[in-house]
Amino acid sequence: MEMMLTLSIRNMKVEDVETVAKMVALDHNSSPEKVYREAKEHTLDHLKIVPKHCYVVENDNKQIIAAMVLHPREEIFEIEDFHVKEIQQNKEALALLKAKLLEYLEHVRIEVLCCPYALRRLM
Repeated sequence: MEMMLTLSIRNMKVEDVETVAKMVALDHNSSPEKVYREAKEHTLDHLKIVPKHCYVVENDNKQIIAAMVLHPREEIFEIEDFHVKEIQQNKEALALLKAKLLEYLEHVRIEVLCCPYALRRLM
């Protein structure tokens, strides 16, 4: 019998960035190393600027299976990154991120900008 793993959402930490960057890099068909480096830099930047808007979802084994980076600004609310590993098997992780995102969006009174990769997963 397969054991169900419970998932939890928490704020991202610096030590999560490598794992998150690898997930982000999977979205791109171009040079994986270059994309990984850029994703790592991008994620670290957001962790410095908006740490309380960077999230990961992990399972019981402390493996990160999903990540989301939001960047609220005065004129625009940006959904920067939204990644779920093996999305078909990790619907629960997707639901956790969507619920967290909706908490924000309920109060957003400005334009929402979403990267195309994130948008694909939100549909």
